[in-house]
Amino acid sequence: MLVLQCNQDVTKDFMDTQPAQIAKYLHQTLGIDVAVRVWKERARLPVFLRQGYEFYELEILGRPCLAMVDRADEEISPTTVRKHAEYLLAKFPGDVIYVRQQLAAYQRKRLIEQRVPFLVPGNQLYLPSFGIDLREFYRTRRGAPESLSPGSQLVLLHLLLHPCRGDQTPKELADRLGYSKMTMTRVFNEFESHSIGEIKTVGRHRCLTMPDDRRRTWNDTLPLLRSPVTKVYRVRCANGPVQGVSAGLAALSYYSMLSAGPQRTVAVTGSQWKSLRGQVDLQPMAAGDPDATNVEIWSYDPAILAENGFVDRLSLYLALRETRDERIEAALAEMMEGVAWSRA
Repeated sequence: MLVLQCNQDVTKDFMDTQPAQIAKYLHQTLGIDVAVRVWKERARLPVFLRQGYEFYELEILGRPCLAMVDRADEEISPTTVRKHAEYLLAKFPGDVIYVRQQLAAYQRKRLIEQRVPFLVPGNQLYLPSFGIDLREFYRTRRGAPESLSPGSQLVLLHLLLHPCRGDQTPKELADRLGYSKMTMTRVFNEFESHSIGEIKTVGRHRCLTMPDDRRRTWNDTLPLLRSPVTKVYRVRCANGPVQGVSAGLAALSYYSMLSAGPQRTVAVTGSQWKSLRGQVDLQPMAAGDPDATNVEIWSYDPAILAENGFVDRLSLYLALRETRDERIEAALAEMMEGVAWSRA
């Protein structure tokens, strides 16, 4: 197989210059001149394909090819791309090439694994039937991390605790949880890179469908989940109780038969803690002081998943699962038995 390398940057607006960028990249990489023309049979395709792609026909080294140019802002799953390409292969007498301005490294890897031809102008050209794998020196883009980001973890826990029937779009989840569309796009990318649920494209939007077996999803994703607690401060507030979502052993006693003890524990975000310190008089306290309040700083907002003023069961489990205390371990097991995994 021919392997070439290049490092070029595509800076023009992609959707306005598709044919020119495709032709230019093929000339720069393969040294060939191609005519890129609108495919006249496009009008005969199903609506979802016409809405999702632009189509151009061209010849590469004497072989007819059809470029299916992704119009969506969000990346489509490689499995969906393969299914769309297979449909087009039955309609077009040649190779079908998936084209997109940018592709994450893990997306390219999965397309190659499924032998789906693709072209990223200025970055990569993969044409297995031609024996061509042209790879760039990748622009810095991370692959799948070892654990989920705090935002992705919160979304996963929300879907496990509050299952929704049918597909979920990034906008629907963003509106429900108070996240931005950009953040939710990153969440969907992480879910796809870790094979959490099924992500497919409907029209121009990605949709997420979670498995019905939520207990299995929880167990399968546990290695990706981290304690939401990043720091703990022990303080006393001269103006009254420290405000926050009840957490720690106090929350565990709410979900189990454990006796919590006199100390309060509350969970807040970093920004909430900063605001709290500027508004009230907080005095540092020693560990074990019964008058102290443990203030946990969380990597995501505990109030979003809270139940009756207490942090949710799954986040609490993640926060306490490393504790080596038989009473706490037994209480955690009791709490998890109370999770309504089968609730619709």
